[in-house]
Amino acid sequence: MKFKKITVTCTSKTSETVAYTLHEAGSMGEVFDDYDNIRQVLDEKRWDYADAALFSPTDGCFVSGFFTTETDETTVLAKIDALKSENWADFSDLKISVEIIDSVEWENEWKKYYKPFNIGNIVIVPEWIEYKPTCGAIPVKLNPGLAFGTGMHETTSMCIDLMQRIQLQDKRVLDFGCGSGILGVCATALGSKSVLFADTDEQAIAATRYNCQINGIDNPAVFLRDVRAIKEPADVVLANITADVLISVKEVIKGALKKGGYAIISGIISDKAELVKSEYLRDFTLVESAQKNEWRAYLFKL
Repeated sequence: MKFKKITVTCTSKTSETVAYTLHEAGSMGEVFDDYDNIRQVLDEKRWDYADAALFSPTDGCFVSGFFTTETDETTVLAKIDALKSENWADFSDLKISVEIIDSVEWENEWKKYYKPFNIGNIVIVPEWIEYKPTCGAIPVKLNPGLAFGTGMHETTSMCIDLMQRIQLQDKRVLDFGCGSGILGVCATALGSKSVLFADTDEQAIAATRYNCQINGIDNPAVFLRDVRAIKEPADVVLANITADVLISVKEVIKGALKKGGYAIISGIISDKAELVKSEYLRDFTLVESAQKNEWRAYLFKL
């Protein structure tokens, strides 16, 4: 399917008005490309990690609207041009471009590059690939859909690796912020008695249910809710989130664990690793740590 993409070059101050005008003209969605917003986020350090090489400074702000190819672009351009008569802000330098684009199925495009790979004895196998396990390999099928968790990111692979350093046989596991469900599904493959999957994102819950199904996990306990409502504590908690969130939910994780239980936490950028570690050492004993590139993960015991 093709779309007509109309892009307006404006300023940060006028971008919201431009987007509203595009929407009123029939746009099915608007996209902002404003380096000032990115620079503000980077300056305020509101992300744990951002590769500055991905963000090239640009002059001005770009707002794009997406229309059906049948849309009469002259009508849209006339509405944008009419903004130049506004005097509360400078709309005089608005520039407009129009192009026809293909609707690329990005969800399927990335599958070309996603192949089976090992993390210890676990082999993550994309659902659409035929795989014959070798001796000792434990295959886990996965289709992440729109949820986080392909297993390829350092934070996820470190969790899966640390899971294999403890005894999961017959243990009750909580996958805290389950995303695609990859950690809990791996815990099941490694012999856990039961896994409780919890997340606050509906797409994550849907992806988790599907990945449980393709791995033969019947009636999985998957919840779209706060884990503080869980009554029975777990032997192991798996949490691959971010440093700031891990600090804020430390008491929740502690409350979800049995005494002597393990917490495997990841998603920690190296710059914040000491903050997270020192917070957890107030109540936990550090068993093992892992590092891949700029990411850290920890195995703690309560």
